[in-house]
Amino acid sequence: RAIFDTGTTFFTAETALYHKVMSMLPTVSCSAVTKESHPDITFTLKSTSGDSHDFVFGNRQYMAADGADGQARCSPTFMLINIPKKHGPGMVLGEVFMRKYFALFNRADGDTSTATLGLALAKQGSQVEDRLKAITASQPSFIMK
Repeated sequence: RAIFDTGTTFFTAETALYHKVMSMLPTVSCSAVTKESHPDITFTLKSTSGDSHDFVFGNRQYMAADGADGQARCSPTFMLINIPKKHGPGMVLGEVFMRKYFALFNRADGDTSTATLGLALAKQGSQVEDRLKAITASQPSFIMK
């Protein structure tokens, strides 16, 4: 199962999968991350009609840097969470997933059995950043200088 949660930052994995991922994608100096050492990750999800769709993440999308430029260490954005048996097995796909793929939640009548989720590749880049700055220019800023 895939659980989408805007309140969860990383990808989550249950114990066995988490340890397998972490052994294959070690924390290293950011300068050492390559496509060979940290290849693309693909999540294959099935739609309600049964069609499979691949969602691909490169290492720049699933690795997080910590530290100063020359000393930065990069770690996979996975955390260990065991979903209760009643709702699992599953993974929570959090903000890292939703930065790349726009998610549209529709709970309609509030019944979880009829809820739907739409996913589409999100627009990214300077054009999006410039547009966001323009439409929020009159809003207060909370950035400390």
